[in-house]
Amino acid sequence: MKKFFSLSRAVSGVVAKQIIIASFAFLSANVFADPPANISGWNLVFEDNFDGTSLDKKKWNPTYNWGPTHNHRAYCAEENVIVSDGTLKLKGEKKKHPKANGKTAKFNNKEIPVDYTSGAIDTKGKFEVKYGYIEGRFKAPSQKGTWPAFWTLQDGWPPEIDILEIPASRKQHHYYLHYTDPSWYNSHGSAWDHEASFGGHKDDNVDRSAGFHTYAVEWDESTLSFYFDDKKFASYNRPTEIKQLSAQYIIVNLAIGGWAGDDIEITADKPAYFEADWVRVWQAKPAKSDTVRIMSMNFGTCMVKNSEGKLVLGDCKGDNAIATITPLSGSAYRINFGDVVVEIPNEKTDAGASAGLYKWNGGSHQKIGLEKQSGYEGNVVRMKMQNSGHYLRATTDGERVVQSWDDDWPWYQVWRLLGKDEKIPTKDSTVSIRKAVRAPANVYGSAVYRKNGMLYVNFGDEDGSKREVKAYDFKGRSLK
Repeated sequence: MKKFFSLSRAVSGVVAKQIIIASFAFLSANVFADPPANISGWNLVFEDNFDGTSLDKKKWNPTYNWGPTHNHRAYCAEENVIVSDGTLKLKGEKKKHPKANGKTAKFNNKEIPVDYTSGAIDTKGKFEVKYGYIEGRFKAPSQKGTWPAFWTLQDGWPPEIDILEIPASRKQHHYYLHYTDPSWYNSHGSAWDHEASFGGHKDDNVDRSAGFHTYAVEWDESTLSFYFDDKKFASYNRPTEIKQLSAQYIIVNLAIGGWAGDDIEITADKPAYFEADWVRVWQAKPAKSDTVRIMSMNFGTCMVKNSEGKLVLGDCKGDNAIATITPLSGSAYRINFGDVVVEIPNEKTDAGASAGLYKWNGGSHQKIGLEKQSGYEGNVVRMKMQNSGHYLRATTDGERVVQSWDDDWPWYQVWRLLGKDEKIPTKDSTVSIRKAVRAPANVYGSAVYRKNGMLYVNFGDEDGSKREVKAYDFKGRSLK
């Protein structure tokens, strides 16, 4: 993922301009560096950069672990798994493999011929993971009739996570979780004939066969989030279905026919290649309990427990602003103010429902995901309620905390976690960079991000307003 920089607390004038522009240059050059920011950080637990001259069999099986065929028309042979010039290449050919005589495959409950040859690899028995960030950088073949995929599986089916599937247009890829219908699963367990799914397809003007692109899924006990070229484009808070996933192994394969149809453009002199630059998996580092003050980035006030025992926004300096954040399983947390925790009362899932403070009972309406935000100074997060999938935000009057939609105004949804003894930011101690990027003189927080191919800086003023400013170089040119 792209690495964003943090703006210094005390930069101004020409020096500020030099520091900021240098940082923008660094940002533009650093791509595909890290998974999304989180509270505890990440451990890299699997990596293959395909730098050798053959497949690393300590990490991969050279075909499907169950055998050379699946639900498409290709026999997947080890000799069609090629590692050279820093990439993995799965080669699809218009020829029947000698060992495919008499073999057929099944797609949509119909027998289909196995008259092509291709490649597949998986990590079954080598590497499996439960929860984390799974990412790969791939270049799809251009030919119709090819169906490249990057996915995960466990013993039995379903469930299955599809991170990347391209069965048709090269300007579209599919992503899904396939699972057993919960009404059946809860009483019987997994069943292929009670399969259901959520997900969809991402359509844009990016040709996945014209170059390499990254595809990823971020997975915890309640949520699957999907990424394309380092940007999250879909997220699903579905704990009931996601709990069916146990440790997953990884599959990369080039299918031919099947879901891709029988109009196959592979010819004897034009084989298809599905290329992988790398595959990496991260897991979140174990989190520790922490004592913090939770400050609204918009108002500069903190979540506090008032004299009536209610959760409101108030002075960060008081002892009633001290909270304890405790990690639970997966990536969920509980937030205590004394002996009570933050929750959405009565398990409400509607936007606008107020957060309150109640005794801990372990319900999902008391479990909160903390999503660390890149581009901010300090430990800045969005807080996602596990039960509703909504984010906690400050109300526009700066008095209460409510839950709101993902696409609500994000400035009200960002919170800085201040260490118990950390200095509380004030207007005078925050960033002053008016001359550097034509911005307000004093701001409570700032973020750097891309939009429509341009770099922007986002500022929140003391009065709660928000301004969006383009970034420029020394000659006044917009930075891309």
